[in-house]
Amino acid sequence: MTQVISRLFESEKLAQGVADRLRFEGVPQRAVRVVTAKAGEGEKDLATRISGYSVAANAAKAYAKHIGSGKAAVVVHATYRPLGAAKLTRNVMDRNNPIDLGDVTEETHVPDKPSRAPSIMDSHPHFLTTRVHNRRIPSGGPVSHGVGPKLLLKHRPRTSAINGGRYMSRFFWPMPLLKKNREARSAIRGGKHMSRMFWPQKLLSTKERRLSVIPGGSLPLSRALGFPAVMTRP
Repeated sequence: MTQVISRLFESEKLAQGVADRLRFEGVPQRAVRVVTAKAGEGEKDLATRISGYSVAANAAKAYAKHIGSGKAAVVVHATYRPLGAAKLTRNVMDRNNPIDLGDVTEETHVPDKPSRAPSIMDSHPHFLTTRVHNRRIPSGGPVSHGVGPKLLLKHRPRTSAINGGRYMSRFFWPMPLLKKNREARSAIRGGKHMSRMFWPQKLLSTKERRLSVIPGGSLPLSRALGFPAVMTRP
């Protein structure tokens, strides 16, 4: 069974806001209808049209009497989607101060009718995603307006993930962690060497390599043995 719930509101804007909220909460798009007066439509014709939405006859007649003065009605066919759709619909409608019409029947039950659709997922094609498609997107606007945040941002080069170009390292270390690469022969500022603190001579020499530690290049051991101490293999 489908429960038809209807309420009358002071203005079309307020009624449209109630409908948008119901769609946002998961009520299918086709189950929510905002009823306003059409141009040249009389009260009797309007009551007949409202009755066609499965609204009780006395409620349709009462709505038609007030809708002509700028008011609007919201009619919802509450089914099993979402769970507790009828309670959800009542809560949303009652929070927006509907007009009290006395003993008018504003809730009825009608049997479910078979529906024909080209797809079994006609009302919810993206069943693994959120209910974004139920949000009301302004006509002619991008889809991101219905989602909330922008889907695309202008690309601009950044040197930091923090807004303003700040660096996380500055929170706990006063010096930058990265510096521009420059050629240096020492890690100490000024080009000094740690070896000078405990050894008066240079640890590295730029002089030409020698084959002997004896001045002049003499090799007394190899001459005494009769063969060279160092050999170069082909």
